[in-house]
Amino acid sequence: MKNVYDQVQLFYEEDSWTSAVKREWVEGYLRQKAWQGADDKELTDDWRNLEMFLQYLTYAGHSYSGELEVMPPQEYSQAVTWMGKYMEGFNVTLKPVKKFFSVLLSFYQYLAGKKIINNMGLLQEAAQAIAGGSKLDLNVVGVDPMLPASHTIITDDWDTADDETVETLMNRLGDCFQQEQFIDDFERAMLLYSGPMQNVPDDEYDEFWLGFWDYFLFDYHLLNNDDTPLTHFYKTYKENVSVEERRMLEDLLQAQFTVFYITRVINQDWVDCVNLFTGEHIKLPHPDFDYKKMKKLIFYGHVFSEGMVIVNYVTSMEISPKLRRRIKEEVTRQKEIFSIQVPGATWEEFFSRHAITVRHTFDVFGTMAKVNVTPFNQMERVFPEIAAPKAVNQDVMVLLSGQMRQLGFSAHDVKLAGQLWHQFNQLNPVVVRKPAVWAAATVHAYSAINASHVLSADSLAEVFGVSASSVYTNRNRLYKVLELEKFDPRFLSEEGFLFSLFST
Repeated sequence: MKNVYDQVQLFYEEDSWTSAVKREWVEGYLRQKAWQGADDKELTDDWRNLEMFLQYLTYAGHSYSGELEVMPPQEYSQAVTWMGKYMEGFNVTLKPVKKFFSVLLSFYQYLAGKKIINNMGLLQEAAQAIAGGSKLDLNVVGVDPMLPASHTIITDDWDTADDETVETLMNRLGDCFQQEQFIDDFERAMLLYSGPMQNVPDDEYDEFWLGFWDYFLFDYHLLNNDDTPLTHFYKTYKENVSVEERRMLEDLLQAQFTVFYITRVINQDWVDCVNLFTGEHIKLPHPDFDYKKMKKLIFYGHVFSEGMVIVNYVTSMEISPKLRRRIKEEVTRQKEIFSIQVPGATWEEFFSRHAITVRHTFDVFGTMAKVNVTPFNQMERVFPEIAAPKAVNQDVMVLLSGQMRQLGFSAHDVKLAGQLWHQFNQLNPVVVRKPAVWAAATVHAYSAINASHVLSADSLAEVFGVSASSVYTNRNRLYKVLELEKFDPRFLSEEGFLFSLFST
């Protein structure tokens, strides 16, 4: 059986077909889909929908050469009707028509990304008017130009399951995390993703939001429970979704943040990639890049453990081999710093906690003239040794948990602050007469270490109902015994790790 590229070649070898869509556009689109994890069946289905559309254009005598975006909504309706009459196996019902428009929208999006077309507004209007409701409507007369805003948070490029299942799941995720209870999480995620620059670039608006949602769903940790949004959604709603949606969620939860580059082309369909940090080889579909450019790119995104890219948004960056080595050295240093907090940490554990720091490391090397990104001094420190573990005052721990959450700290912050209090007691056991004083002092020390949520002694004294002078005194004892410093790796949070990159 011929593969999809053979089918495209055979189609274009027929002189009678329209020249509205060039062969290289179709092949480029299919290669990009393969790069994003589409299997042979999906690629063949996509090509079948594109092929029917091209045959309609030939029949109708309209080439729209170089101007596909000007095709009016009424003609898309005529195309669907014609396809139902003349294309074997195509039924003019809601599901196949939705699929047709999904493929066409995905293809137009690819063309827009390549600057081949300027916009896809008329196609979007047609798709909404014809197949956007609960039943098909081919009587397109006047189409409302103000389409409803989409809640889709992963685009249709990732389409390994039934379109309606994908759409339903994405809408569920969007509705879930746009609730009021997640406003603080959304704002915090924006701060972490945009970094100190804190702006959304006008010239890369769409890319920014695709990247943000990819980070938010897979790598961000929720304030309340430290789960990623995908994990939280699965735990909370797995009994309330369909079998197909649950399977899709389980597939997504297997994805791991991976940085890789291409070493060689295996054949026209596959390339050999190498994980930058583990050296593991990954076989991936051939991307839509020429070989010279391909060799200069480094990629990061979410990949199945068996090496299949499943996520729509995989970021690429053109760098030299020398800079690739520098990035590897820099991120390896970051993992070593993380290992001070989590001894023996694996690459998976490091990326699971600090993928956003790695993302920003790429940005810093790509946009800022910095020789060193990660602070060296923390790696060279010798920390006080802790002998046999001793019990600690639990009243302080309870106050830390309750008040830190009220102050806007995350569940992970509470854990790290608790470790700070625990380690202090191992080195200098104290008789706690006023737990609130020690809790306030611990929060003061922890917030100063991470520099992203610094709270004054006066404000903490008011919250905990103690004197500011007692907070200062006990905070200084914590600093002296533990030999604390700003960005201390033993108690470094996600915010702290990120902001340390911009402090050197």
